[in-house]
Amino acid sequence: MIAGNPKQTKIAISVLVLIHFLITLLHGRAHSTLSIGLPPITSAFVLVVIVIAPLISGFLIWTRYAFAGLWIFFLSNLGAFFFGVYHHYILISPDNIAHLPQGAQLAHSTFIITAVLLALLELCGLLYGAFRLKSYGKS
Repeated sequence: MIAGNPKQTKIAISVLVLIHFLITLLHGRAHSTLSIGLPPITSAFVLVVIVIAPLISGFLIWTRYAFAGLWIFFLSNLGAFFFGVYHHYILISPDNIAHLPQGAQLAHSTFIITAVLLALLELCGLLYGAFRLKSYGKS
């Protein structure tokens, strides 16, 4: 059982997953507009860890598999956070906010803003997930 108010936790995770999904879509659109491609293995990671896993966690959190959903939520946010920070702020590539290819100012702004929002949201998600996992089963 999820500690505290389980329904509030489920709603909070569902909202975080939904917001994350929407921002991910906007970020992906900025990638396309700026023609920032990713290698196949990186694209696979993005699809599985950053797009699909959070959606699965948001579904599972409402089932009898809530504990698995909570773990998937935590792990997907952990992976997405470190992936995004590395690719958007450390690795020198067209995916780095300081090395974006030429393009429309709106696409640049969208890319940068969504990269920041994703990092903050994924950090919140991994911290919230860790907190919920630590208190799981305690009531």
